[in-house]
Amino acid sequence: MDDKTIETYNKSAQVYDDETIDFWEKFPRTFLDEFAKNVEGDSKVLDVGSGPGRDGLLLKEAGLTVTCLDASESMIALSRARGLESIVGDLLDLPFENESFDGVWAYTSLLHIPKASMPKALAEIKRVLKPQGIFALGLIEGDFEGFKESSGVSLPRFFAYYEKEEVEALLVQAGFLITHLETFKPNTKNYLNFLSKSSS
Repeated sequence: MDDKTIETYNKSAQVYDDETIDFWEKFPRTFLDEFAKNVEGDSKVLDVGSGPGRDGLLLKEAGLTVTCLDASESMIALSRARGLESIVGDLLDLPFENESFDGVWAYTSLLHIPKASMPKALAEIKRVLKPQGIFALGLIEGDFEGFKESSGVSLPRFFAYYEKEEVEALLVQAGFLITHLETFKPNTKNYLNFLSKSSS
C-alpha cells in the first residue's frame, strides 16, 4: 500500500471506523458467513488489510482464531482495542511462515494496491495459506485506478476497481480454485465477493 493511502488511514482511522462500522448490518453478510462456514470453527484466519477490526471481530465471534494485519498503525490501534491480535505489516510481504493459516480474509483491502502488484499480493496470500485453505476476496467492480476521496474520508486514497473476468483470471493464475461468487450493490458500486480454495 502506498504511503499517501497509509497516511490517510492513520489520520482518518476513527472517521472511517464510524462510517463503516455497521457495513454488515446494512448489507447482506452472507459472504462473511459463507467464509466462516467453509473455514470452520477454531481455525486460524488472517484478516489482510483488517482496518479497525470490524470484520475480524465478526469472524472471532464465529469461533475463528483471527490475526489482523494492516499497514496503518492507527487502524491497528483500533483493532487491538477490540481485543484482536493485530499486527502492522505490508500487504505485499506478509510477516508469517508458509502455510500458517486455514483461511485468509481480504475484504476491500487489496483494492488499495496497484493492479500491477495484485499478482504479488495473491502469491503472498497463497504462500501463507495451508493446502486447500480458503481465501475470501472482496473487490469493487469498475475500471478506475488512481487516487480519490470516498466513504466520508476527505483525504485521498488509492483505489483499483476490477471487472469480474479480470479477478477470475488473476485468481486462477495465482493457483486458486473459485468456489463461490456473490455480488451486491449498496449504492452506485457493485461489490464482487469471491471465495476460492488454494489448489495445493
